[in-house]
Amino acid sequence: VARLLTREEIKKNINPQKDFIWLLTQQLTQAMETGGVDAASKIVAELFGVNVEQSKALAYRLYTIAERKGWAGEAFAYNSLVVAWPDVQLKAAELMSRGDVGEQFKLFGDTDD
Repeated sequence: VARLLTREEIKKNINPQKDFIWLLTQQLTQAMETGGVDAASKIVAELFGVNVEQSKALAYRLYTIAERKGWAGEAFAYNSLVVAWPDVQLKAAELMSRGDVGEQFKLFGDTDD
């Protein structure tokens, strides 16, 4: 039996150059759930130009599917990211302009993955 991993089960650190948009979207959604705009904007700032817009588009699609299926919690999580996207981008731009972008932000903590 195959199933999708929950956001909590996804490996801690992803490489946006080789990993799927799905993982990045889940990481951004998890960041919004746990740390709001600040957490999501740190990821976007670190990954500027690397699939972040595709992740936003996927989050919107996932929101639409979840809403249609009646999955309120999932719909809310994805919609939160989509609705906050302009604020996430603005905050990410501020971080980048201040030079507050260093080693890739590790949302889930340090791991050996």
